[in-house]
Amino acid sequence: MIKALNDAQEAYNNDPDVLLLTTEYTVQQQLLMEAYANTEDKETVEKINARINAIYNQVLETEAYKVYEAAQNEVNELMQLVNDTISAEITGKSACTHDCSTCGGCH
Repeated sequence: MIKALNDAQEAYNNDPDVLLLTTEYTVQQQLLMEAYANTEDKETVEKINARINAIYNQVLETEAYKVYEAAQNEVNELMQLVNDTISAEITGKSACTHDCSTCGGCH
């Protein structure tokens, strides 16, 4: 599972579409900082913000991001299960989710 996450992260970090989008995102962020510092033109700031949001959404729609996010979610779920189990052992209180598929047995 961790290997899948590492592989997904590497693929995401090296995806040409993601690299292009993140480069533009960085440039747009810099333009936004300059616009805030040097202009009172709210229209320019709004246009830059709109482009930044569009780029962000494009990144979220890439296949590389979706695979990376799914792998990250799997690891997070496993870590939560481990933490809940440790907490239950330490405190004697179950972290029951009422979803028996996530449980090792009733309390």
